[in-house]
Parts: sequence; structure tokens; C-alpha cells
Amino acid sequence: MLQSSALSASSSRPLAARHPRLWALLVSAVCCGVGALAYVVLFGLTLDESGEAQIAVLAPFLVADLLVGIAASIAVGPLRRSIVGNVALVLAGVVSSFAMPAAIVALVRLGERRSLTLDASLTVTMAFGMAAMSSWQDAVAGSAQTGLAGSPLAVALVAAVMTAGPLLWGRVRGTRAALVTALREQAAAAERANAALARSREIDVQRARAEERRALARDMHDGISHQLSVVAIHAGALASRDDLPPEQIRSTAQTIRDAAATAGGMLREALTALRDPADLGEAVPLPTAASIEALVEAARLAGQDVNLTWRGITPEEVACFPARAVTLSRILEEALVNAAKHAPGEAVTILIAREPGQVVLRAENRLPERPPQPVISTGHGLTGVAERVSLLRGASWFGTTPDHHFRVEVTLPWE
Repeated sequence: MLQSSALSASSSRPLAARHPRLWALLVSAVCCGVGALAYVVLFGLTLDESGEAQIAVLAPFLVADLLVGIAASIAVGPLRRSIVGNVALVLAGVVSSFAMPAAIVALVRLGERRSLTLDASLTVTMAFGMAAMSSWQDAVAGSAQTGLAGSPLAVALVAAVMTAGPLLWGRVRGTRAALVTALREQAAAAERANAALARSREIDVQRARAEERRALARDMHDGISHQLSVVAIHAGALASRDDLPPEQIRSTAQTIRDAAATAGGMLREALTALRDPADLGEAVPLPTAASIEALVEAARLAGQDVNLTWRGITPEEVACFPARAVTLSRILEEALVNAAKHAPGEAVTILIAREPGQVVLRAENRLPERPPQPVISTGHGLTGVAERVSLLRGASWFGTTPDHHFRVEVTLPWE
């Protein structure tokens, strides 16, 4: 989605922004072509009006027109962002008909800056310059223009109109560009504000959750501590007195039972509140030592070659430590899932061994020489294994061995 939006945004940019050098070359080429056409038309008109006898007199003007026009047409592309350069191109249009297309392009560029002072100065300069240039050429050629159409005032008015047109066009383009830029900035600011608002809301939600969890932990601590205190007091009384009548013993035992049941209920409610709401409907029992054998059998039925070995410990002994039984079962489940994903068909060897002060679970399988099709894996499973083991003050290691096997090894304290 981000890639497609970036590509669409890039394609919507004008050619001048995406390929400035190509655009500059294209503008210069078009101005050269149009300027050459204008020069040919002017040369024909001059020849028709003055005759061949006056061509020798006007030759310096025609040569200057050609040279200035070629230079201006070539320079109009690279001088896109230069104020001084574009003003020079406008002045070149006063003395050269060949340079007139380049001058019009320069006027549009200068109009985009939306400067009233600059626009007025360019209009006046073009009007007086064209009028003066026309009068000078007529004086050199020895021809006198008659009527209003040939007067310097008419030439100045026409030049002013021709100048104002491109300037207005440029002003419209500049206004549109400024509006688009402002809208983009507003959209970016709105997006940043929405992101900041979303982050603020998330922080508020997290703060509310943390406060609720602290309140829940406080209530659980107070309530369960009270019930356990009742259990401890009455149990201590039973342990220290041997002269109590049977009725009082039964009453005290009933009190202990009720307090223990109340504490268990409160603990169950607290843990239920801390669970993910999506999991509240599930009633899955915690894994036990028997779950380890069940996992191995399920893997075999699924087609895996699994070999489980107990050394120095039995499933019954593991069942005496529920927390460790749960951890061993979860780790074994993750190891079997990883082997099925990344080494299908390879045998999995599992060892659960008792060592001095600890129990070790080691799951190992050979990695295939030709990897299977790529499997999308986040690695969160093994990370969760390491976190679960660290909470029980154990140690974990998983990785590739020198003999090209993958091993998951966990050590838990056994006291």
C-alpha cells in the first residue's frame, strides 16, 4: 500500500520536477524551433516591406536578432530558477524576434513569483523598449510609418498587452502552486495531529489498564492475604492443641476449608480478569506431565518420527511440580512445531533428564540438506520459550549445532 501510494505520488509530479534536465533540454529545443520560425517570418516581412535595397542596411539588425535569439533559446532551459537570467531573457526579446518565445517563457516564470512591482517593471520595460526599438529600426531603414497602427504608442500598447498576458498566466500558475503546497501542508499537519491524537489515546488506554491492574493486584493481595491468614491461624491452632473436642475440630476445619475456597475463588477471578478477553470462552486445562506423552503421541500420529527418553526422572515426579510440568510441555510443543515446519520428515530426539539440582529438556533434529519452501516465521515462539524459562530462573539455548542439527535445550531448577 505504501509502495503504491509512493508510486502514484511520484507519477503525479510534473515532468519538470521528475526530470529537470530533460525538461530544460525540451524547453530550449521548442524555443529554438519556434524562434527560428518567428525569425523567418520577420525576415520575409522585412524583405517584402523594404525591398532588397534596404536588406543591406538592416543586415546588422538581422544578424544581431539571430545571434541573440539563438543564445536566449539555448539559455532558457537551464535558467529556469534564476530571476536575473529570466529578466535578461525578457530584455533579449526586446531586440530579437528569435528570442521572443524564450522571453515569453521567462515572463511566465517571473509571473509565478506574484510580485506586482516586478510585473509592472517588466511591462513598462517591454512597452518602451519595443517602441524605441521599432522607431530606431525605422530611422535606420529610412522608412516612416504612417497612421496610428505604426506609431510608437501603438507599438507600446501591443507590447504591454503581450507582456501582461504571460505575466498573468504565470501569476495564475504561481497561485495554483501555492494553493497546492498549502493544501499538502495542511494535510500533512492533519495527519501528524491524528497520529499524535492516536498516540495520546493509546497512552491513556495503557495508563488506564495499568491503573486497573494495580488496583486489581492490590485488591487480590488484600483479600487473599486475609483468607490465607485465617487459614494459617486456624491451622496453627489445630496443630498446637490436642485437647479440642471433635465438634470444635470439625468447625475449625470447616473454617479453614471455607477460607481456602474463598481465597481460591478470588485468585481465579483475578486471573480470569487478567486474561485476554478473546480467550475467556476457552476452557482449556493446563498441561501436565501426561500432556508431554500426549504431545509425542499426537506428533507420531501426524507423521513425525519422535523418540522420547526419560532419564533419571519419571512423569510422576514431574507431575509433583505443576509449574515446571507446564513449562516443559509448552517448550516441547514449540520444539515439535518448529521441527514440523523447518525440517519435515526428519527424526526428532527428545531427552528429559534429571541432573543434580536441575532438570534438562533437550529436543534435537537434523536440518534437511535442501531447505523446504520458505516458511514465514516471526521467531516469537522460541522467544516466548526463553522468557518462560527465565521467569522460572532457568536457562535456555536454541540454535544450530556444528553437526548441522537444530537443538532446543532448556535447564530448569529442580529443588
